[in-house]
Amino acid sequence: MTEKRRNSFDDLNWGRLNLVSAQDQIGDLNSWKVTYPYGERMVRVSCRALPELGVPHGIDNDVSSALIDYFMSLGLPDDGEMTLSVAELMKIAGFHRTGKYRDMLLTSLDRLHTTSYEIAGGWRDHPNRRWTTAKFHFIELLEYTHQGESGKFDERSMLRVRLAEPLVASLRSGYTKPLNIEFMQSLSRPRTRIIFRLLDAMRYNPEEPDEIVDEFDVGLMEWADLCKLPSARPDAIRRALEGPHEELIRRGYLRSVDIEGRGRAQRLRFQFASEFTPVSPALLNRLRGHGVTDGVSRQLARQYTSSVLLARIDQFERLLRRGHLTVRKTAAHALVHLIRHPDQYPEPASPPEVTPPVVRPRLIEPEPDLPSWSEELGRLSPEEAATFTVKRVTLLFARRFSAAELDQLRHDVTQGRLDAANLLTEAHHRLARIEAQQFVDELKQYLQRSALGEEGGGPPTLLP
Repeated sequence: MTEKRRNSFDDLNWGRLNLVSAQDQIGDLNSWKVTYPYGERMVRVSCRALPELGVPHGIDNDVSSALIDYFMSLGLPDDGEMTLSVAELMKIAGFHRTGKYRDMLLTSLDRLHTTSYEIAGGWRDHPNRRWTTAKFHFIELLEYTHQGESGKFDERSMLRVRLAEPLVASLRSGYTKPLNIEFMQSLSRPRTRIIFRLLDAMRYNPEEPDEIVDEFDVGLMEWADLCKLPSARPDAIRRALEGPHEELIRRGYLRSVDIEGRGRAQRLRFQFASEFTPVSPALLNRLRGHGVTDGVSRQLARQYTSSVLLARIDQFERLLRRGHLTVRKTAAHALVHLIRHPDQYPEPASPPEVTPPVVRPRLIEPEPDLPSWSEELGRLSPEEAATFTVKRVTLLFARRFSAAELDQLRHDVTQGRLDAANLLTEAHHRLARIEAQQFVDELKQYLQRSALGEEGGGPPTLLP
């Protein structure tokens, strides 16, 4: 239960189309349209935003990637809805916990909620291997709690967000790619982070996502369209890109950026550093299934193609299934050894006769006791315990609590007015006894009394 850094992923449609402008300041820009060829297709993408908010740009990239990251960590709810605290979203997005960043986050969520996108011929329906036209807002539903009539986030604010249906469908279909979100957040400017995310997505063949390139060639003017940089002057575009490209080279993501040609005919050739060789989601999941760490997976991806690695994983699983291979240490160690030394693992022409083993009675050692909720939550700070409790309750009782009720729940756990360990223990017992609705009703009554208790007296009695 102690939180570890999640293995982050990005949606390949959103990443390749880059619907957040790589501009730090947008002035009065509230719409853009770009058209560019991709193979035999023409892709047309347009954006319309409210004049008072302007088009998504800058930190909206961090917010969108954080929401996708959190949505995937929940197991991809089919309705696209998720509930989380503002404090947790700020943490995932890499923001400082200050009032200034809370205000910036609120404005960013408003932009992502109110801005309309239309993608003609460029949104991939990968399971059906078709290109489609999609029209949506990144956030289709935005609800949050706040103090009084201010309308602004505070330390307690809870969010309920529903992502766009085309985006949810794309994510649930597995049309995703790994995203090194920690590296992205370490980059100095929003523009650099946007260009990194776009470049990282362009490494993948959109029709065959397991195919990953080490070089990417693109026209300067087309690259400006992909970055959503509005200037029509090649020299201005090069100046805008120079800093981000230099930082990505200095930080070891790119080996080089070469520019050829003159004027509007200039072309860019990006060469990616081998240390950042990505691993396809399908391959990564297969390797994880046998306990191979992501670091080792990336090392293997730099040495072998995806097809070779997948074939050797298939071989490993066949040998295990037929009894031709015995795991002596760990499955991860045995698989990596087979990948690196395939000649040492010949497959017999036909499966050998299997002699039934002699069954001998043996003592069965009792399984070690798992840590209790009290022990696990005791390792967390009050705020971390509150965040975990809200997430757990949301997962167990999907959509049965409002954002306001979850706000109160998180506040009571943070303040020590509600014992999170007892609550979660009771929740799981009630589920096992098929008393979920009774538990929900009792918790709702408690939260209602608790909210009134802040104004009219001491805290109410805890759940029985």
